[in-house]
Amino acid sequence: MMRMEGKYLLFPEQVPDNKHFHVLFQLDDGSTLVYQDVRKFGTMELLYPNQIEAYFQKKKLGPEPTKETFDLSEFTRKLKASKKIIKPYLLDQTLVVGLGNIYVDEALWAAKIHPERVSLSLTDSEIALLHDEIIRILQLGIAKGGTTIRTYHNAFGEDGNMQQFLQVYGKTGEPCPRCATPIEKIKVGGRGTHLCPACQKR
Repeated sequence: MMRMEGKYLLFPEQVPDNKHFHVLFQLDDGSTLVYQDVRKFGTMELLYPNQIEAYFQKKKLGPEPTKETFDLSEFTRKLKASKKIIKPYLLDQTLVVGLGNIYVDEALWAAKIHPERVSLSLTDSEIALLHDEIIRILQLGIAKGGTTIRTYHNAFGEDGNMQQFLQVYGKTGEPCPRCATPIEKIKVGGRGTHLCPACQKR
């Protein structure tokens, strides 16, 4: 897991010295994929292909956010059985993997769900919309190369472009794209959280 600051860099030939390069993968074409982590928050584990499913189960990790793997009925069942606040629950990786602070804010805004709602209070239609928006937003993030807010770059050193498509994250005080109410920033589960107070009612 890369956590907040980890990144991969690809070097076609020689790898420069850098005290923040922690893992190097020699590739078949002679290039080197390097894991860099300035803050040392990231972790890494080596698994054989036949160990992946058991690893996800042991770690209680949710499915990947794709149409093929992210099952709506299972997502609904877990939410309806939980008294957890929705935003921290989405961040803990047990419902679905891959959601960080930015994409949770975006998905909750898109589904018109207040980030402090209790999970079991969500209606079936809200859950279905949230499910679909998680898939859509993460696929868009991948297509746009990720979100560069401060330090993120892809393996080729390029910035992502998803920040140009964000609707609420980092937009405090700007008009909501849906209703023009100023976007607010609050703390939820210790994380800065962006929302529209008009669209996302408690």
